[in-house]
Amino acid sequence: MTEDFATAVAATGRAAGAFVGGDPEPYKSRWAHGPHVTIFGGWGDHEHGWDEVGPRLDWAGQLFAGGRTEQHVLELACSGDLGYSVSLERGHAHLAGEEGTAPMVLRVTHVYRRIDGVWRVVHRHADPLTAKTSVDAVLAEARG
Repeated sequence: MTEDFATAVAATGRAAGAFVGGDPEPYKSRWAHGPHVTIFGGWGDHEHGWDEVGPRLDWAGQLFAGGRTEQHVLELACSGDLGYSVSLERGHAHLAGEEGTAPMVLRVTHVYRRIDGVWRVVHRHADPLTAKTSVDAVLAEARG
């Protein structure tokens, strides 16, 4: 792992915290803006390409009226021009139209690509941290 990659991961974590605080721009600026980016967002579904991911981030940013998260990195690594981080984002969120804040913990994987010497996010996968689930419960839900 390189120092510049660790710095980029930390900056992405701070930007994600600002995103939950209602300012999506720092987080959006961490992304590559090309056709190869993807997101499996914490609100479900997916987008592919910046023409879909950018508006998705704008939409998700409007859901927050305040709050903050901190990134707790579990693992990160890079090789050549590719890298990844696996983190928990923990904090509190104030959703637009709701009163007060609620705790929020997401499992987050970011994939990075170094583009023109700068580490950019090319993929985010986030979902709520839940308790371990039995195999039978998972299969029953999948079987419908």
